Amino acid sequence: MENKTVNQLIKQARKLRGLTQQDLANQAGLSLRTVQRIEKGTEEISGFSLRQISQILEIPLEQLIMPNVNQISIDNNQSGSIKALYLASLTFLVNPLLGLLVPAIMGYTKQNKDAQYSKHLKKIIIIHATGLLLLGAFISYLLAAKFFHIRQPLYLNYIFKSWFFLLIPVCYYGVIIIFTVINYFRIKGSDASQD
Repeated sequence: MENKTVNQLIKQARKLRGLTQQDLANQAGLSLRTVQRIEKGTEEISGFSLRQISQILEIPLEQLIMPNVNQISIDNNQSGSIKALYLASLTFLVNPLLGLLVPAIMGYTKQNKDAQYSKHLKKIIIIHATGLLLLGAFISYLLAAKFFHIRQPLYLNYIFKSWFFLLIPVCYYGVIIIFTVINYFRIKGSDASQD
């Protein structure tokens, strides 16, 4: 039993209880993909996941942790979850509103948030909300100018009748993509420095 990895112990205990991977995922409040990756050994096990699985399988945490200390990574700063937030915010490419809603829902439903996670969630919500407000104001102005025949200064007339007006949406998308990529890789860089 001491030669078995934590992944093998979890898989064996799950099978002994007659549970499928989906059953374990549902009861532990994890995704099926997380359970599959844990059992394959392709994903580091967070403290939260390990605790949930040990409770469902009724295996004391010490029995899983002590023989396998080198395999378990405790994600103190929740960097994996923070990276997932940044990736989820890229849904704004499909619809700008999704870039705000998807991370907000993820943050609201996350159970074990820490200050670092909340800080990044707040940054994402602020940048997307600001971008949406500015983009909305720009589109509203364009529509009002077109339908209500608002008189505009000559330079604005030129901008709106040329391709320059596309710069505002392009800048919106560009700024948010750059913000997301920079912050995502900062999180990744801090992981490497902690190991």
